[in-house]
Amino acid sequence: MDWDSLKQQWRHDAPAVPAASIAELQALDKAMRRRLRRRDLIETVGAVAVAVFFTLTALGMASRGEWAAFGFSVLLVAWAVVVPLRLRQARRQVPEDEPQLPLVENLGRQRDAALAQARMLEQVWLWYLGPPFIGIAGITLALRGLSMFALVYLAVVVVLYLGIGWYNQRTARTKFRAHAGKLQRQIDALNEEENA
Repeated sequence: MDWDSLKQQWRHDAPAVPAASIAELQALDKAMRRRLRRRDLIETVGAVAVAVFFTLTALGMASRGEWAAFGFSVLLVAWAVVVPLRLRQARRQVPEDEPQLPLVENLGRQRDAALAQARMLEQVWLWYLGPPFIGIAGITLALRGLSMFALVYLAVVVVLYLGIGWYNQRTARTKFRAHAGKLQRQIDALNEEENA
């Protein structure tokens, strides 16, 4: 966002709203954008590594005729390709500032983007954790059967995924929904000023 223009517009549109609020929103918005870029970069690097590893694994399993494990490896490769695309799509929902729009509308767009990120994190089981768990469980059971190793390994994966799921839910609530709430309070304050 062009925060200098927004500050000037803010002062012009609603002088009764504290100036510190826009500085706080600016800091939160910048932090959210940095967090999204950093997260997406890390996830993309990880996805490339997973795709390469499981492509090689799938080729090895196909050469040995382990077709069930091969199929689950292909699932993991497909998942590794989809994750960065999903993250990129979500990042594109974060709009750039459009100075010709009213301040309230720009703030509303930022709020909607924060809520979209929160929803994506809250649905992490559907698109991020579920598919690889199916792939990992399938490969493990196809190669090891219902052995003690397989059961212990899958239990460790479940505990790890529960931690990842909890962390994503927490981030959605404490970062993105909290940011959306602050934006909404500013929108409400501006609307009250306009109606007064």
